[in-house]
Amino acid sequence: MTVDSMVAEPPLRALRRRLAPGIVEMQRKGETARATSVLHEPAAFFFDPARFEREYQALFRQMPVVACLSSQLADVGSFRTFDDAGVPLLLSRGRDGKVRAFLNVCAHRGARVVREPCGKAARFTCRFHGWTYDSAGKVIGLPEENEFCGELGGNKRLVECPAEERHGLVFVVPTPGGALDLDAHLGELDGDLAAIGLESAEVIHADLLSVTGNWKYGADTFFETYHLNSLHYETFKGLFSPTCVFDTFGPHHRFTFAPQMLPEWVNMPPEQWQVDLIPLQYFLFPNTIISVGTTGKTGLTVNIHQIFPQAPDHFTSRLSFCAVGGVQSADHRAEIDRAYQTARQALVNEDYSVTGESHVGLPALPQDMTLPIGQQEIGVQNFHNNVRRLTGE
Repeated sequence: MTVDSMVAEPPLRALRRRLAPGIVEMQRKGETARATSVLHEPAAFFFDPARFEREYQALFRQMPVVACLSSQLADVGSFRTFDDAGVPLLLSRGRDGKVRAFLNVCAHRGARVVREPCGKAARFTCRFHGWTYDSAGKVIGLPEENEFCGELGGNKRLVECPAEERHGLVFVVPTPGGALDLDAHLGELDGDLAAIGLESAEVIHADLLSVTGNWKYGADTFFETYHLNSLHYETFKGLFSPTCVFDTFGPHHRFTFAPQMLPEWVNMPPEQWQVDLIPLQYFLFPNTIISVGTTGKTGLTVNIHQIFPQAPDHFTSRLSFCAVGGVQSADHRAEIDRAYQTARQALVNEDYSVTGESHVGLPALPQDMTLPIGQQEIGVQNFHNNVRRLTGE
C-alpha cells in the first residue's frame, strides 16, 4: 500500500465517489430518475389563500429554516437581522461564541431594536426609549429605571427563539418556545451537509428578489430539468445532462446530476472517474436549495437559493453565491461572477417571469381542471406531497 493510498480523501470527494456508481449505472441503462406515475395537481394548490395560511404556519413558523451561513456571523459580537420568514428576528453571536435568535422587538413598547441589516456590536439600543440589551438579549441599560419600580420580571430581556448552528448553517424556528431538533429534522442528510464544508464558505454575491407568484411554483423550477431545453435553451445550452439520480431524506431530497463526460465513464475503471465534477443539488425542506460544484473548475463553489412566502401571490428569493474555503484565484472569482450573473438573469427573465405569468392564468382555469406533473418531474411531485403531508392533508 502506498502512502498516497493511505491518505483519506476530502469528505466531499468521498461522498461524490460513493454516489458515482449510481449515476454511471443510470447512464449505462439509458435511464434517469422518474416518479412511478403522473401527479394530477389542482390549480388551486398554487393560489388558495386558506392553503397558503396553513403552509405559512406549519412550514415557516414551526419548522427549522436556514437564516444565514455561520460565516456571516463569524466573530463574537456579529449580528444580522432576519425578516424573510415573516417575523422580525435578530441573530447574534454572544461572548460565549453561541448564536442566538431573538424577536427584534423591544420588551418595552415593541419597537424594532436593530435596524441595520448586519454588523458587529456588543450591545443593542432601541432608538425609541433607549433600552439597551447585550448580545445574550438581557437588558443592561434602562433610562430612568426607578420609574418602573423594578418589577419588570421576565420582560427585562429580548424574547428568544430557538436557534442552532450545524455544518456552517444557522437554523432558526421563528416562534418563541418552538421546538428545534436538528437531528430529527435533517436525519441521514446530516452526513452530506457535513461533507460540503460550508463552515468555510465565503459569500461572494448576495441578492434578494421580490417575485410575483406563489412560493411553491417558484420552488418547483429547481426540482425538474424538463424545462431546460425550452425555457433555458440559450442560457444553459450544453451544460446539463438529462441523467440524474434522486434520493429522499424525509421531506428533503438530493439530486445527483451527471457531468458532461459521463458517457465516457461507462467504459472506464472507477478509479479514473473525475468525481469532483459531479454536480449535487440538495433541498432542505421547506425552502432552501443548495447546489454544490456547478461551477467547480477552478475552486469549489456552492450556490444557495431560498424562497420565502410573503402572500399567496408574492414571495422573496434570496441568492447567495459562495466560495467554499474562500476564493482560490482570480479565475475562480471570475467564474463565480459569471455564474452569478447567468443564474440571476435566468431567474429574473426566465423562471420567475413564467412564475408571475402563471399566477394570473391559473385562477382562470375551470375549477375541476388539474395540472399534470409528469414522471420526469419527480422532485416537484415529492415536494408537493411533502407540503400536503406536513400541513395535515
